[in-house]
Amino acid sequence: MKDQQAEQLIQKYTSGQCSPEEVALLHTWYNQRSKNLRDELPEPDYVYWQKQIGNRLPQLVKPKAIKLWPRIAIAAAAVAAIVFGVFFFKAPNNPKPGSGSANYTNDIAPGKNTATLTLANGKTILLSDVKTGVIVAGNSLRYNDNTVISTEGRDLSSLRSVEMTSLSTPRGGMYQITLPDGSRAWLNADTKISFPSQFIGKERKILIINGEVYFEVAKNKEKPFIVVADQQEVEVLGTHFNISAYKDEAGVKTTLLEGSVKVSLLSGKRSDDRTVILKPNQQSTVTGSSGISVKDVDADEAVAWQKGYFLFANEDIKTIMRKVARWYDVDVVYEGNVDNMALGGTVSKFSNVSKILAMLQETGAVKFKIEGRKVIVSVNNP
Repeated sequence: MKDQQAEQLIQKYTSGQCSPEEVALLHTWYNQRSKNLRDELPEPDYVYWQKQIGNRLPQLVKPKAIKLWPRIAIAAAAVAAIVFGVFFFKAPNNPKPGSGSANYTNDIAPGKNTATLTLANGKTILLSDVKTGVIVAGNSLRYNDNTVISTEGRDLSSLRSVEMTSLSTPRGGMYQITLPDGSRAWLNADTKISFPSQFIGKERKILIINGEVYFEVAKNKEKPFIVVADQQEVEVLGTHFNISAYKDEAGVKTTLLEGSVKVSLLSGKRSDDRTVILKPNQQSTVTGSSGISVKDVDADEAVAWQKGYFLFANEDIKTIMRKVARWYDVDVVYEGNVDNMALGGTVSKFSNVSKILAMLQETGAVKFKIEGRKVIVSVNNP
């Protein structure tokens, strides 16, 4: 890679033109470098690059007061990260790195764009896996590149009337939808939402039946946008936020990136602990009907999946493996006690599962076996 090409890659990032794979690995590179770089340049260079890159990345660790290499060297390091990838973890008892070296006889490919649209009459449409999204606008139904949706040679680009429609992704799938009001939603793996083919009346309401959805809501002061998920309701006028409502997770989490949202419990008497207003970089959690808890977070962590990468911020391995299971459509089996393993890191979602497992195994704390579509996780006892 020539210096000029490396420079162009950094410029792509700062102008928001990097691919998801490039962004994911650049995030990893920066966080890793923020721990290990030596003092090589006057302080202003670090300040400049922190402003250009560091402040826009999810921070897995608190960076030290470091100084970076010259501009071209930084670009070259980023390119190297994109070619080879980097991953790092916190594991208990400081196991010896490499003691869990991975060797897999078979592999599993990552998920892809795939979803099913179900109309009110029960008709199901398997959406194209070479498209990235679908648009519902008025009575029309098209892909987001404006091509017609068809099956068995029939044009399915129109809806007969205002009717409830659902979109679902399987394990190993994700998809984007533009809703009738122009709002956009990205569905993570194993997710299902229900919505009307047209928003009539005084509100725009959709239902998350299961899964995780990132929203970019079109502004309309006269018609609030409402999302119902399990026992909570989120009301917005126009904003960016993420809702994780998987049934196998402990609670429904709403994370705000821009604007403001009101999160309310649907059950019981409304009171101060049953309605909260979130600010950017805050996350609410609803568990049962016991109230709503709120904490400050790095919102980038919640939407990493939508940007094309996994970001594990000191998560236990079972939480990590639930995410892996959904995206790669695998079953996970545990042998021995793997609790209390705090791990963190970033890796592209577009790698085969073996790459993630090998990186996890390099901590020396755990080891893996792949049998068909089953991943066996066990404690590594060197």
